[in-house]
Amino acid sequence: MVTLLSNKMSFTGLVFLTVFVFVAVAAPLLTPYDPQGTVVSGRLATPSWTVFVTGDVGYSQNTAFADLGYVTEGAGIVTSSNIGTDSAEFVVTQEASQSTGSKIVVAKTLSYPFKGSPNKFVGSVIVTPSGTLPVSVDLYMERVGVEKWHMWTQSLTVSRDWTPPTPGGKLDSLNPGFCEILDICGSIYNAAEVIFVRGEYRYVLEIALPPGALTTTIKVQEFSMYLLGNTWGLLGTDNVGRDIFTQLVYGARVSLIVGLLATFIGVGVGLLVGLIAGYLGKTVDEVLMRFTDMMLVVPGLPLLIVLVAVLGSSLFNIIAVLGFLGWMGFARVVRSQVLSLRERPFIEAAKASGAGTGYITMRHILPNIVSLTYVNLALSVPGAIVSEAALSFLGLGDQTVVTWGQMLQNMRTAGTSATNPLWWWAIPPGASIALLSLSFILLGYALDEMFNPRLRKRR
Repeated sequence: MVTLLSNKMSFTGLVFLTVFVFVAVAAPLLTPYDPQGTVVSGRLATPSWTVFVTGDVGYSQNTAFADLGYVTEGAGIVTSSNIGTDSAEFVVTQEASQSTGSKIVVAKTLSYPFKGSPNKFVGSVIVTPSGTLPVSVDLYMERVGVEKWHMWTQSLTVSRDWTPPTPGGKLDSLNPGFCEILDICGSIYNAAEVIFVRGEYRYVLEIALPPGALTTTIKVQEFSMYLLGNTWGLLGTDNVGRDIFTQLVYGARVSLIVGLLATFIGVGVGLLVGLIAGYLGKTVDEVLMRFTDMMLVVPGLPLLIVLVAVLGSSLFNIIAVLGFLGWMGFARVVRSQVLSLRERPFIEAAKASGAGTGYITMRHILPNIVSLTYVNLALSVPGAIVSEAALSFLGLGDQTVVTWGQMLQNMRTAGTSATNPLWWWAIPPGASIALLSLSFILLGYALDEMFNPRLRKRR
């Protein structure tokens, strides 16, 4: 270890590798989000720190409306219970002599502070009246003292849950049909760009009850409105709104697992084939080396693509295929060393003393080629990492896990342009693949220098 740390190449490689191992192990501590499921902000949001470069014009961040509040109007007696952040329950009692109905106004407020409009807004509400008399609801967004945008107006009856007539009952400003509901369709269909500028806003649900005798319970649930900004975190978001930094740190796990396991399989198979072919020789050597030569001339990436497509794109299959297609070169190197070692006097002496093939191989030959194993392990990991990234980039990777190659593939399918190059999405996984591969290459060169006397520098 001291020798490794004293070597500049190995020290640099160890530093990079330590960082990636820490990121992979500590991923749940570094980010609280699910890399594939959690939408954290608006789509294709740039990193938050870009505001210091480009200025705050057009800049916005995530924000949410305040906690639920309500007022009542009319002669009815209204009691309430279970008032929460996004829910409330109202019990309304009216006398028969009451000539006017009652109204409950539930609202959330927001002071929107940003110069730019949000990327989009999402909201919801569920209204459940208990009686059979019609209850009128009016859901709207209000820029205080300026304008109102009505989102849902309807007369409700029967004890059931009612939601706005939008897909899933959710309000989404990027829903192509939502602009028709708000009557703002035009060249811009994103309602968030039309509604939100710097100012004061109210998200309001008015519930009107008819006059006459009644006692009814009205439940309001999931009354929420969130604005998703166009900037987010350290590395921004993808085309769905998921955190790219989260994908990056979880992708480090997959790259390390694939690189190390596939390399261990390839080195193990190559070591076994090389030892058997080199020591036994003759027919065994001829058969094994001709098979090795045949595998060497087969184009690697096309064969890899075909095998993964046939066997399936699970992570286990990818590791197995990469491992069993990565042993040929190492097998020939081991064989050449074994051919040289088996003619040495100490091997002849071991044979003369009655040592068997297994004993000679494990006690005399293997210790003399173990340095090759260490070097090949370090130098083969980058190939496995890049191969997995290439498969994922081509859409043949495991879609159930996040990998750096899959991030690049998602970016490619999301599209890019000269005005929107998505650099915050492309550079992090690409640079990570390069740096992690570089760390193993530097370690491999350093180990080769340590174990090969001809490469050692005179001091």
